[in-house]
Amino acid sequence: MVGLSEKSRDVALTRLRSLAGHSSWQENSWQSLALWGIPTAKHEDWKYTPLDGFLSLDYREPRKNNIDSISFESICMSFDCYRLVFFDGKFNPELSDDIPNTTVTELNALDDVQQQQLAHTISQEAFSALTDATATAGLYIHIANNTQLDKPIYLFHLNSGGDGELVSYRHHVELSRLAECHIYEHHVSLNQGGGVTCARLTANVSDGASFEHIKLIEEGSLQHHFGHNDITLYRDSRATSHTFLLEGKLIRHNTSSVLKAEGGEIEMNSLNLPKQDQVFDTRTFLRHKSAHCNSHQTHKVIGKDNGVGVFNGMIYVDKGAIKTDGQMDNHNLLLSEKAQVNSKPQLEIYADDVKCSHGATTGQIDQNQVFYLQARGIPKAKAEKMITFAFAGELTDAIEHEEVRKHIIRRIEQKLDL
Repeated sequence: MVGLSEKSRDVALTRLRSLAGHSSWQENSWQSLALWGIPTAKHEDWKYTPLDGFLSLDYREPRKNNIDSISFESICMSFDCYRLVFFDGKFNPELSDDIPNTTVTELNALDDVQQQQLAHTISQEAFSALTDATATAGLYIHIANNTQLDKPIYLFHLNSGGDGELVSYRHHVELSRLAECHIYEHHVSLNQGGGVTCARLTANVSDGASFEHIKLIEEGSLQHHFGHNDITLYRDSRATSHTFLLEGKLIRHNTSSVLKAEGGEIEMNSLNLPKQDQVFDTRTFLRHKSAHCNSHQTHKVIGKDNGVGVFNGMIYVDKGAIKTDGQMDNHNLLLSEKAQVNSKPQLEIYADDVKCSHGATTGQIDQNQVFYLQARGIPKAKAEKMITFAFAGELTDAIEHEEVRKHIIRRIEQKLDL
């Protein structure tokens, strides 16, 4: 069986090689992937993330579908925004908006300096290398000094969702000094086929700048999604990252951040909703490299049927990063006996005078709470719904944009049959 597993990984790499790009940074990314190989369950970080389904796919580029025949307005979120549209691994400028005081450059038009920025990573692993190597679309978004965009940027990715179709997106956001930007990244499939989405977004948040990133993954029920966000913060900058894993077969999402200068603050949150045979895996790596920085994380899983949720988070505090305040919480709610959550919050601290903590809880709906609500005339089903929404509410309430928040709440209702 081990030999078969190794052979299947070699075959997968051979298939994927034909989809890799040929720019220097993409070639380097492919060489990294070829050196590391596709991970197995023997790797501690992949113990709970099965890749059998991914390895069995016959990877290919998406078929050429007629983008004009698709009603985007009925699929994407409807709110006042600067919309940037991607379909089957290609950017569509005709359906996209211009953004004031912002330079938007397509992946294939980047200069050498911009390409080198794409090559930088905080915490690289096999699938971030695969994303870079196979990316066919992406944008370099540069927001000028002192620019506070009046509307959020909406990165809308629509995939046909055909069997074996691989689409890879690589975005970079450069926020200049005192700039402010909100980016909402959305991934949706038209069909329920078993394809692959690879998506990576990196952001540099310059001195005094502010960045919010919300990512929603609601692709086909057989889709594999491998996501990576890297956020680098400089002096007195702020960042918020919210990730919602709502629909797919296998989703593994990594958010990494480094606080490079004093006064930086970041908030990182996630909500996973696995059910049936789904596996949703959230990973975070947060490096406090400088003194006087703050971070706060809240990660939750609501598991149903025999769905599997995974959370693995690391706070790493460098020597000399005094006065660090780093908090990480992971709370999980199981709505069935067969649902599972595997949780591993971690701390590595090499500095004195810091305030860091982590905690994890997993349990089912508290029947005492249900009884309390029933005693006040609320039916059991409605009581359980109220408790579940209250559990998720800490994360949904943090979304300030009303239409986006309402969309997420509706999807939670639909996903959990509440």
